Amino acid sequence: MAGINDLFNQLVAANGKLDQLHTDVTNGTAATNQVKNSVDQLDTDVKNGFTATVNALTILEQIGVAEIQLLFHLTQQADTMICALEHISKNTCAILTQVTIQTQLQTGIRDDADAMLDITETANPGAALERERLAALRAQIEQCCPPPQPKPACTYEPCKRPDPTRMPDLPNLPKPGQQIK
Repeated sequence: MAGINDLFNQLVAANGKLDQLHTDVTNGTAATNQVKNSVDQLDTDVKNGFTATVNALTILEQIGVAEIQLLFHLTQQADTMICALEHISKNTCAILTQVTIQTQLQTGIRDDADAMLDITETANPGAALERERLAALRAQIEQCCPPPQPKPACTYEPCKRPDPTRMPDLPNLPKPGQQIK
């Protein structure tokens, strides 16, 4: 038969086992807490990294939009320059054609006028003197009352220009190695 001492010894042994079990559970809880803390920190780091990535992509998007706006403006300016060059080209060609025609006509007129003047002065010396007197009077009249000037053959019509562009509002770019917030 077991005595009280045996029962006491059994209780002491069971108590020791319970203490050991309590220590093991406490150590396990601490390890579990460490794992949980590590997982929580990893979760926070992943969320922060994802937020930083989204912010960086947003900055890149803003820069891309600004680039497109500037490219569109430059395209409009190029169209305006092409239009102006077409005007210059057309006018230059028309002027060259007219100059060639006018030069030939004026050369012929000069030659004919010289011949007519020689014939007229030889045949009518009195008329030649009268002509010189009238030319002097005409010069005096034109000094006080000049004749009206002819209208210019061409009036410039500028091409439509795009409105001036303004510097786009770009985000503050991070410096190399700087964290994006």
